[in-house]
Amino acid sequence: MRTASAGLISLLNSSQTFVMADLYTITLVSGTVVRYTDSSIDLTVSGNTFLSSGPIFKRSRVRIMVGTEVDTLEVTISALPTNLLAGVPWLQAIRNGALDGATLRLDRFLSDVWTDTSRGAINNWFTGRVAPVSVGRSTAKIEVKSDLELLNVQMPRNLYQPGCVHTLYDAGCTLSKGSFSTSSAVASGSTVVKINCALAQAAGYFDLGTLSFTSGVNNGVTRSIKSYTPGVFNLSLPLFQACTNGDTFTAYLGCDKTQATCTTKFNNLVNFRGFPFIPIPETVL
Repeated sequence: MRTASAGLISLLNSSQTFVMADLYTITLVSGTVVRYTDSSIDLTVSGNTFLSSGPIFKRSRVRIMVGTEVDTLEVTISALPTNLLAGVPWLQAIRNGALDGATLRLDRFLSDVWTDTSRGAINNWFTGRVAPVSVGRSTAKIEVKSDLELLNVQMPRNLYQPGCVHTLYDAGCTLSKGSFSTSSAVASGSTVVKINCALAQAAGYFDLGTLSFTSGVNNGVTRSIKSYTPGVFNLSLPLFQACTNGDTFTAYLGCDKTQATCTTKFNNLVNFRGFPFIPIPETVL
């Protein structure tokens, strides 16, 4: 819901001319919050400072409509290699997945002069989650879908199938992701699809899990683990850049959603939400 202060509403109802600027607030899944504006100067609004130096943001129009249609805001981000997001150049960070699951909030600043921010802004001009992303040589285009997208859920809600319907480490699973993680470093001979290390767990121990880099050129990048043998991770998708020796990462266990794995690997049978004894469709009749 859009809100504004009484002073801003009074300004809008007057015949005064005023200046306008977009205020972008991006919240990453890690909790990191970055704020930018398309004005020529930094703006401090409602206690938050929006930077004018950094990436250049351009957006599509925002629509107002009645109903439950999912609206989409298209944002183009132009950035220099010196513009950093979490210590990595913006375009590289986006390509590495830094905006996956991020939320973007667009507010609209209006005032009679740039230096007067006391009236605040029109809040929640648009709010949504980052969806498809495409990255070029100097720009990135992202689509931000409104929160109405959260209403797009599959029905029926309860599925009866052999495999567990919970997502590993979610509220239904109840397991803590950090409790099933192991840290290590990249060893020689690694490629964009194979990561060598000094870990010695049994073959298959990390299968279907994830591997997140915590330093180096791939800092912040996460890849699914296709298979694991002692000291070797095979990734489902290649990295954009090869790692160097000593780059650190954290590996998280995966789950094939079977009752046996839930029991022996995670000791979490009490929260298993599968139905392994349901007959297959071909024999149910």
